[in-house]
Amino acid sequence: MTELDQIDIDCRLKACLRKLRLTTLKSILYLTGPVGGLSPSDVETVKLAAAKIVNKEQPVSAKQIFENEKLHHLKLTTGCAVLDQALRGGILCSGITEISGESASGKTQFALQLSLTSQLTKQYGGLDSGALYICTEDAFPSKRLYQMIKNFTASHGNKLCNQGNLGDKIFIEHVADFEGLMSCLSNKAPILLNSGAVKMIIVDSVAAHFRSDYESNEMYKRAQHICAMGSLLCKYSHKHQIPVVCINQVTSSMSPDSRQLIPSLGLAWSNHVTNRIMLARTQRSLTIQQDSAHGPLETVVREMEVVFAPHLPTITVPFVIDHEGMKGFAQNIL
Repeated sequence: MTELDQIDIDCRLKACLRKLRLTTLKSILYLTGPVGGLSPSDVETVKLAAAKIVNKEQPVSAKQIFENEKLHHLKLTTGCAVLDQALRGGILCSGITEISGESASGKTQFALQLSLTSQLTKQYGGLDSGALYICTEDAFPSKRLYQMIKNFTASHGNKLCNQGNLGDKIFIEHVADFEGLMSCLSNKAPILLNSGAVKMIIVDSVAAHFRSDYESNEMYKRAQHICAMGSLLCKYSHKHQIPVVCINQVTSSMSPDSRQLIPSLGLAWSNHVTNRIMLARTQRSLTIQQDSAHGPLETVVREMEVVFAPHLPTITVPFVIDHEGMKGFAQNIL
């Protein structure tokens, strides 16, 4: 579908514009007079129709933002009281939350847990809805998800918005390249969001298509694509007041003054991120007591660090991962 197809004009005008190869909103708005088979009134008609598409969203004043309850900063619970306390309620339902970290630090685990907590009722910190989970590289960890669903249903069954299978409300999309990702975000995401089927978008991961698909002389094109993706995700978050969670890899820093590992994609991506959370494995381990069916488990201690957020100080919280999911705990337990 081209931008021309979105304009509400009759078929004759569309045929004339296609003949003139004017199929984008920008080219139509740049028309200055009669051209081809278009009269001055025709030009005015198509320009007004194109302008309605461009200016579809009306400006919002500061007073409207303050007074409109729908635009208040709601939170999505993480499913763990300790992590929620550190995040002052959970993940913001406004802007992009990036979860970055090294391999096996718990990034995908965090995303899976959020896709389940989104199905809790609002009374318990959920969103009363499902999640769109976009996979860009690895196969979706369905086995781990169903293990978590079993335990999550047992512990939160009376808090769920729907008593059916939680997996039915997680819409999984596999995309192989940047074009596939943008097609999913542009075509499938709006349908799910407008229908209310999902109130959360997860991208795992944002860096997959930008690490090797571009030549060294295509860095400008790469930055443009990153900005296009980031802008679209931000638009959905603010329009629908939903949390957008993006998993990101880390790369080694060349600067001696900064941390050794930093999130991938640089400033082109960082400028779109509202909240940045980094996960890391430590050298410590902890034996935790599980239920009688599983017994004690020795697991690696990981750390969740809030790098920046508009409402949070920099803070680090240790956590472990067991059969139920992520569980934070106080430093003095170690």
